[in-house]
Amino acid sequence: MNTDKLAIIAVTERGRDLAITLTKTVAATIFVPEKHCTEQTNSLTPDFGTAMREIFTKYQALICIMATGIAVRTLAPVIEDKLSDPAVLVMDEHGKFIISLLSGHVGGANELTERIATITGGAAVITTATDRANVAAIDNIAKQLNGYLPDFKTTIKRINGLLAAGKEVGLHIDEPVEIDTRGFTTEEISPQIYISTKYKLPMTTLERIQLVPKQFILGVGCRKGVSAETIDAAFTHFCEQENIHPRAFREIHSITLKAEEPAILHLAEKWRVPFIVHPAEELQTVAGKYPTSAFVQKTVQVGNVALSSADIGSNGNVVTSRFAENGVTFAAGKLTKNSEVAK
Repeated sequence: MNTDKLAIIAVTERGRDLAITLTKTVAATIFVPEKHCTEQTNSLTPDFGTAMREIFTKYQALICIMATGIAVRTLAPVIEDKLSDPAVLVMDEHGKFIISLLSGHVGGANELTERIATITGGAAVITTATDRANVAAIDNIAKQLNGYLPDFKTTIKRINGLLAAGKEVGLHIDEPVEIDTRGFTTEEISPQIYISTKYKLPMTTLERIQLVPKQFILGVGCRKGVSAETIDAAFTHFCEQENIHPRAFREIHSITLKAEEPAILHLAEKWRVPFIVHPAEELQTVAGKYPTSAFVQKTVQVGNVALSSADIGSNGNVVTSRFAENGVTFAAGKLTKNSEVAK
């Protein structure tokens, strides 16, 4: 997993100096051959190829100040997938040409290329079809919304291909969002990208592809030992009742006491969202805003778990009442720009 942010790898003394200059504007770790090391850089050890490939697996973005061929041949064994590979840029040691090489959209290489070109005064070289056609890219939109798009790779290939070719693609947006809509039309045509967090959508004869922004926090409480089947059924019923798509939840929150609860861990793994827990003392700070249960208070030292957890996770923007079924409780909070900043 890529855990650190940006690495700059240079192979010449002049490239090293350019890397050092860049770090005055962007936060990055610099790697160079041992003979070019200074106090501001790290050595490419045990050897250039091994170090490059290790950096590729550890960082979210790489700027390679070297020939494109060197970067391609060195990284080829570890390149896997556009959805998981880090952004890779290649540039010359004078900063005249900055090339977006890998993960232009999802990895953010195109955006970083533009930024570095602005710093060096060089030319940004971006070859992705949608960028050349001056239209939006559906994978960029999904990234902007932190959204879920079904059959992601196939969908982006098809939709971006249509946009790049000048074909019309429909777009419906349930709630106002700031996204790039170049190339889309609001006319009711197929295929239509339907941006919505709703579980149930209006009937249509159009070919509709739902893009689901992850805008909600799920607060969860449950009886000890509740089964995975029980929590799955309850979650489905909760989503149906509140008309929230299961993919619209960005995180699951609960009390620390439930950190190892198998059913909640199962739910988080099934929907591929982080599971975050809070001590009872933290939940107590907001529990008084909602109906409480004397039994729950006695059992876990806080009068409600689902509502308080949703409150903490969404910075106080709880949008549902408490849902209870077969020993499971849910509540949802909705993230806003302000609540995301607060987090």
